[in-house]
Parts: sequence; structure tokens; C-alpha cells
Amino acid sequence: MKLALYFTFPYPSGETFNKFLNRTMPLNYEYVELGIPTEHPYYDGPVIRKTHGRAREEFSMELLKDTVQTIRETGKKAYALVYCNLFENDADGFMSSMKDAGFNGMILPDLLTDYYSMRRSIASTVSSHGLELIPFFNSTTPDSVIKEILSLTHSWIYFGLQPSTGIRVPLDIQSMYGRIRNLCGEREIIVGFGINNAGIIRDLRKVGFDGIAVGSALIDSMEKNDTVAFDSEIKMLESETHG
Repeated sequence: MKLALYFTFPYPSGETFNKFLNRTMPLNYEYVELGIPTEHPYYDGPVIRKTHGRAREEFSMELLKDTVQTIRETGKKAYALVYCNLFENDADGFMSSMKDAGFNGMILPDLLTDYYSMRRSIASTVSSHGLELIPFFNSTTPDSVIKEILSLTHSWIYFGLQPSTGIRVPLDIQSMYGRIRNLCGEREIIVGFGINNAGIIRDLRKVGFDGIAVGSALIDSMEKNDTVAFDSEIKMLESETHG
């Protein structure tokens, strides 16, 4: 089972962010998602939403390039999680800067909601810069939309268990998996939103999901500069996915 770690970049500060990210680099996991901070991260839950303000103050392209280079040098893939409102007026220029930073691809959480009419043009722009567009679905995404976006992309799929990060609603994991697997075929499905303990990871692995993405569970220890708690959480994630 694969593991993706999410970090709002560079929360809570450039120095602290790098210290904690570097602690994960020797470990066995596949993907790093870097959230590019925005003024209105409206599809994030309260835990991650609050990280964007300080991250915006700390953000720089130079630091971003250095960070992505560090990630890629370890053999991991780096993906930018970006709200479309950051580039709606210059998608081509923005994707060029993301490619220049060294990213493998893009995750766009608001593409199929607020920017649905632009989905094909944005997908084309992402592809034209040699970047993967990671489809971002949840249980409310219509089948027809999923099928269309799958036809425009070729990468792994990000599937949100919950409506947003930090939000909890009852889940029927088995039926949820059956539906998305039937639609996506053999495409790799990485699950995020609401994964915060070993039990849920085991349940997801048992039904057949290919991997998990975790972000909110790491924030508290980073805010407190608590490397012991952070290391414990990361090692649990590594053990449950690769053990």
C-alpha cells in the first residue's frame, strides 16, 4: 500500500517545515503533496485551512524549488495541491512555474466544482507542460464526471473519503470502494480525508484501496515542534502501509 504525505508549504515556517520534512526523507513512502497556500482554501477542513495564512507569509518560489528538489532526489514524487483561483488568469504561466519548480504533477481540489467549465482547457494546459493531472474525486462526484476526467488523464487518483479534511461523516467503505473501483478500473486509487489511525488504514487496505494520503494528523506535532510525536505518527503510517 502506498503512502502520500501532505504538507501546506511552508507551514509553520520555512525552517520548521524543512526540519520536519527532512525527517521523513529516509523513510519508505512514495508521494509528497505540497499545498500551495491561498487566501481562500475553502475545501480544506479547519485544521488545514488555518495553516494557509502563515504559510502565505513564509512562501517563496526559491524555497519551493529547493524543497521539491530535495524530495525528488530521494526518489519520491512531488505534487502541488493548488486551488484554481491562484492561476485562473494565467494558467499557462502558473503551470510553467510549477514545472520549473520540479513538480511531477498537480492536484486541483476545486477544478470539478468552481471551475468545471474550464476542466478541459486546464487539463490540456497541465498536460502541455509535462505535468500529471491527478483526478480529485469524492463520494458526491457524479459517475459521468469521473468517466470524463479519467479519459483526460492517465495518473493515479485522489479519492476523498470525507467531504473535506477534518470533517467526519459515517462511511460505508466497502460500497464506496466498489463504486470507485468499478469506475476507475485498474487505476491506482489513493484515499485521503479522515485517515488518522491504524484501524482505518487496515480497513482501507483490506477492501482494496492502493494507498492513503495523510496531512491533518501531522500538523499538531509540527506546530508544537514535537519531533517525538511526529516521528511516532510517521513510523505508524509507514508500518501500516509498508510493514
